[in-house]
Amino acid sequence: MRKLIFLIGLVLLLGGCSPWIGMHNVELGMSKAEVMQQMGKPSNASGSGSEEYLWYIPPNRFWERYYVHIVNGKVEAYGQLGKQTAQVEQ
Repeated sequence: MRKLIFLIGLVLLLGGCSPWIGMHNVELGMSKAEVMQQMGKPSNASGSGSEEYLWYIPPNRFWERYYVHIVNGKVEAYGQLGKQTAQVEQ
């Protein structure tokens, strides 16, 4: 019984530490459709006019928030909330 509990705990621990690779597939200039193909449906979306934010919460890292900033249908910036990973130079 102890071995079973230990194995379940180990699986949960390692599963929670596994990387969420979806954000690594996002690139500047991608379309919204391409982002959603790579990342799936966002947890939330907001914006108006030509600007939109897609918000993602990884299932194994629920304390982290990621965003994709789309302007005129193309990715202009993306990254972890609080950290700016990439942005189009103007």
